[in-house]
Amino acid sequence: MGWYVLVERVKYGEWSLVDKISVEGGEEEALARAEKTARTRPLRPWDDTASDPCGRLVFRTSPTSWLVELTESSWSKGDTSPTTYTEHLNIRVAELVHVQELVPADPPKKGHFGR
Repeated sequence: MGWYVLVERVKYGEWSLVDKISVEGGEEEALARAEKTARTRPLRPWDDTASDPCGRLVFRTSPTSWLVELTESSWSKGDTSPTTYTEHLNIRVAELVHVQELVPADPPKKGHFGR
């Protein structure tokens, strides 16, 4: 069915799937794309104005998974030292093996009072 790179974010102890990247080709192409994603994905990919590079540690935790620690330093007005922000990403290669399409819910039925 296809290969994907899954990007999972862990923030404040909460896990979320933030991106599913479809990869043309097979497992080898997905592995290469996942490693590139681990090495280059920006801290905030939606923010085109973020120009300062962030710190990055990339750990290969298995043949198909990477743990990425991203750190960013910033100053706020009135601070005497910079604040460091840290975020963790899990980058995984996965093969899509099953799809079940969502069936839209039916609208509520009208009751006795015309609602």
